[in-house]
Amino acid sequence: MAAVCVQAELRLRDGQNRTVGVVVGNGLSALRSGISELNAKVSQILTELVDRERPRGGCTRVDEDEDSDEDEDFKDTLEPQPAPKKSKTTQNS
Repeated sequence: MAAVCVQAELRLRDGQNRTVGVVVGNGLSALRSGISELNAKVSQILTELVDRERPRGGCTRVDEDEDSDEDEDFKDTLEPQPAPKKSKTTQNS
């Protein structure tokens, strides 16, 4: 019987596809170990991609004026609102 290959295909942000494959033998244990190996390879690729996109120099600082405006808007929504006034209705019997 011919060798079997387990593959994963990654679609990158730029639209390119990247295929990763692992050759596995016959049997469930071989398939299981092949999937584990494939998982490790894909994790490594994704980690490298994240590291490339991560800004160099640590966290970027957000403008304090913009941040404080957002906090004020959020606080406004948390303040208790007065209960609506009830109107009196009269019933004619």
